[in-house]
Amino acid sequence: MRLSDRLKQDHFTSAAQEAMLSVLVTSAWVGGEVAAALAPFDLTPAQYNVLRILRGSHPRPLPCSAIGERLLDRTPDVTRLLDRLAKAGFLSRARAAQDRRVVEVHVTAAGLRVLAEAQPGMDALETRLGGVLTEEEYGTLCALLDRMRVSETPVPADLCG
Repeated sequence: MRLSDRLKQDHFTSAAQEAMLSVLVTSAWVGGEVAAALAPFDLTPAQYNVLRILRGSHPRPLPCSAIGERLLDRTPDVTRLLDRLAKAGFLSRARAAQDRRVVEVHVTAAGLRVLAEAQPGMDALETRLGGVLTEEEYGTLCALLDRMRVSETPVPADLCG
């Protein structure tokens, strides 16, 4: 659906405004699709993202700060997000032996299992959404979005307290 039809607006103050609104609308739409795919597993997109990050480092643990730096959605409340996943049994936390100030996070077998169970739905979503543009068009889109993020603010180093 065209942005102007979606917003019931046929004029934008600039091409930059239209592009920014298009990115926001598309992000919200994709986020809703991801949330729907994860709902059967009682996972939010942010929780899935944390588990995906931990799976990528498995079996090595990651400090909270590294998780915060890698999150897709820069939430300031990483601790609460980790608390919910720990309560569900999907991760464990422990103080680092070499530096007791650092909290290391491990994905558990249950966390790996729920990721494996959710993966077919996420793959199907990627296939469905990914079949719209060509590989070259996706490459161009990614390059343009990278250029838009040139002024992105770095994440604070200490997200987990």
